[in-house]
Amino acid sequence: MNKKIYKISGTIFISLLFTFFIFLNGHGFDLSSANPQEKQEQEAKKAELYKDVHPLINESDLYASFFLLERGQKLEMKIVGAKAEKSRILLREHDIVYLNKGMDDGLEPGQVFLVLEIGRELRNPVNRKKYGNLALIKGRVKITAVSRDRAQARLEKLTGETQIGDSLYPFEEKKGLLGKDLGLDISPSEEGVIDGNFIYLHNDYNHIASGYWAIIDLGEENGLQFGQQLYAYRLSTEAVALNVIASLIVIDTQRTTATVKVLSCRDPIVMGDRVRSR
Repeated sequence: MNKKIYKISGTIFISLLFTFFIFLNGHGFDLSSANPQEKQEQEAKKAELYKDVHPLINESDLYASFFLLERGQKLEMKIVGAKAEKSRILLREHDIVYLNKGMDDGLEPGQVFLVLEIGRELRNPVNRKKYGNLALIKGRVKITAVSRDRAQARLEKLTGETQIGDSLYPFEEKKGLLGKDLGLDISPSEEGVIDGNFIYLHNDYNHIASGYWAIIDLGEENGLQFGQQLYAYRLSTEAVALNVIASLIVIDTQRTTATVKVLSCRDPIVMGDRVRSR
């Protein structure tokens, strides 16, 4: 009797399942999308939302640019030798180099440092205030072996001319940033904004445009943060409204300064132009 009941129940279940699939096919049901039109509208909204989104900060901005060392900050670790041809002045990627610090200074295999070329001291062009020295990022080194007071390392990801005597700086891995350029059409407000000056333009050029870097005299003490967008403007006694000339983004912050990248501009930036927070 029980076997008969199980058999009947199984037959009913199979019949219902078969009927369900016929129903789905008869109504043209799409398992991947219950409403193709709704899906198309969602895709259109998504495309509209992300149409202006692109990399605002990339690896080159992070590891091939420059920043300002705080005044009085000294970098004691340097490249003091290399396993390379004696006739070669510039070092190459994958070269083995020797450092003037070792195990007693906390070094251990696997640690990574930025290679820096230390440049000139920078001053504020307006008030002549002295800042620290320009630090140009040239690449990285990875520690491969250490002794008590010396270390051996391999050069990696070189982005500029590297040579014996270059300084090392702790490496901090950073991620790029996707987003939208806020552009040049703004409604200036005097509430909560901070103003600053450009104190260095990329390669000491007379003017810079989109894609170039600069250093400004605003930093962490002023509330600036990585990824924050600013704008550059030009003072004019003739203009009634603020003459906004460029959109900027912060790619590095120090205590009193920051490195910015020009996202877009209607006029090249020159020394004497001003920068303001949004």
